[in-house]
Amino acid sequence: MAKMTLSYADLYTRVSNFLALTSNGVAPTGTNLTTCKDLVDRGIRQFIYPMDMKYQVPHEWSFLKQYWSFSTVNEQWKYSLPVDFSDLLTGFTHDNSQALPTLKKVDGQQIKEMRSYTVTSGWPYFYAVVPQRYDIEIGTTYELWLYPNPSQKFTFSTFYRPDPVKLAATTDLMIGGIMAIEAILESCLAVAETQEEDNTSTHHQTEAARLIQTAIRFDSNKADTETIGNLYTGNTTGLDSNVGGGKCTRFAYVDQNDIYSQGS
Repeated sequence: MAKMTLSYADLYTRVSNFLALTSNGVAPTGTNLTTCKDLVDRGIRQFIYPMDMKYQVPHEWSFLKQYWSFSTVNEQWKYSLPVDFSDLLTGFTHDNSQALPTLKKVDGQQIKEMRSYTVTSGWPYFYAVVPQRYDIEIGTTYELWLYPNPSQKFTFSTFYRPDPVKLAATTDLMIGGIMAIEAILESCLAVAETQEEDNTSTHHQTEAARLIQTAIRFDSNKADTETIGNLYTGNTTGLDSNVGGGKCTRFAYVDQNDIYSQGS
């Protein structure tokens, strides 16, 4: 069943057509193919790590969030992270049946210092993400260090950002699906406009920026509201801080792009 998206060949063919290297609908060959593939790869990389211009923060695409779960082994303190690991998006949570504290992130040097002082076993309180080795084909791989050593089997889970696999086959499809593909195409054309056309026009750069921000709004599902309401601890059946024994500790509201909070 055909999908309403674009393949790798579709992307570099559109770039070739834009640069007038081939006629409309005809794929490039030879050195032109190499040039167009390079432009597409650059456009994809720029799309993957965008800035949310509304909130002035880097955006994390939901389709680039990968779930990972693992179980510890008694006395083992080093664990290989997935081969496509780039960085953590959340902290580690443990199995719901284990009412234990959350792990605290530290750097690898701190783990080494703690282990040089004493090596103990029990519930791991600290973790560090450390480069493991560099591979010429897959790049840098990472591992997870825990302290103290796990005294038994514990199950943890997290979400991480993977490094997407480079497109290779003509039929390969890009991440993000239909929601993202037009923004990706314009991002590739914008790179071609900048690199090969020397900015004689900025149409595709402008359109790429617009479509990426539109995709970010869809992806983040953020709503423009002036008030998000009052935040309470305990019983929240009323505004009285003493209702049901609960106590109102903070309130917060959003005014356009700014967030204000005040302790009560």
